Amino acid sequence: MQAMSTVQTMSPLLWRNLPRSGIRTTMLGATLAEVAASFGMRCVWLGGTRAMTARERANWLQAGASTMLRRIGIEVVADGHPPLHGLVVSNHLSYLDVLAYASLSPCVFVAKQEVRGWPVFGRFATMAGTIYVDRRRGAANDHAVALMDEALAAGVTVVLFPEGTSSDGAQVLGFHSRFFEPAIRANAMVTAAAIGYASSTAAEAALAYHGEDVFGTHLVRTLGQRDLKARVMFAAEGKRYGDRKQAAHATQGEVELLRSVLGGQACGQVAHGAVHELATHGLAPADADGIAQRFSRAQAEEKRHSVYAECRDA
Repeated sequence: MQAMSTVQTMSPLLWRNLPRSGIRTTMLGATLAEVAASFGMRCVWLGGTRAMTARERANWLQAGASTMLRRIGIEVVADGHPPLHGLVVSNHLSYLDVLAYASLSPCVFVAKQEVRGWPVFGRFATMAGTIYVDRRRGAANDHAVALMDEALAAGVTVVLFPEGTSSDGAQVLGFHSRFFEPAIRANAMVTAAAIGYASSTAAEAALAYHGEDVFGTHLVRTLGQRDLKARVMFAAEGKRYGDRKQAAHATQGEVELLRSVLGGQACGQVAHGAVHELATHGLAPADADGIAQRFSRAQAEEKRHSVYAECRDA
């Protein structure tokens, strides 16, 4: 895999995109420094009397993420409205997921412990109040669960990636149910969401950060692509659950369906769990990627909500 990383580093595509990547990487570094300075100024303004609240950190992150994405040329397109509170449950593709979701609404994130050690982004995530979990040590996550309780009680939206790791987007990985528990206890709304990426010069699997990808190489390669776009789709409404396993199972089905409806260049294959639901409404798997072409936007939206509602009630 190390040899593969070297090949990727020396690939003609990477060299051809290097000027664009270099400019964007420089802009990213400058913006991170600017955003970090604004965080320091807020701490100074508080005068050491107290730490920033989860809400204050979420507001800071939204402003910083929006600025950062705009300057490095990544457009975020949202389908639906992000909830104002409760738990948002999404698939996970990249370190860019945090920036994309944060740019749409103030929120805090639950992320794997490894994110803390990521160059640049790890420090940024920590300042934003990210709640870290250790997938290998269940008992060690009691503190993370308590932090989720606090954020939900304060009315701050919490974004959870229950797959536990990022993927290449070919399918939604199995959801871990433990971190649904705070939402169950708080009787909070749980809203499914899905994210996908597109570019005119790269497939989504190449834009996703997964497996043995090397962070620096992947970042440089990604920032060299043209017409970068993150697409986020939210379920029409949230739902309350009485059991964490039920919540995990139901929301995984919803996320799979949302991923399939995203379709097109950003999503590749239709998620297996949504194929049957689409077929019962006259949409063969191959048709899912062409919804936008076969129907007007209004018709596609109506079809999507119809399929989604029946899937939820099943």
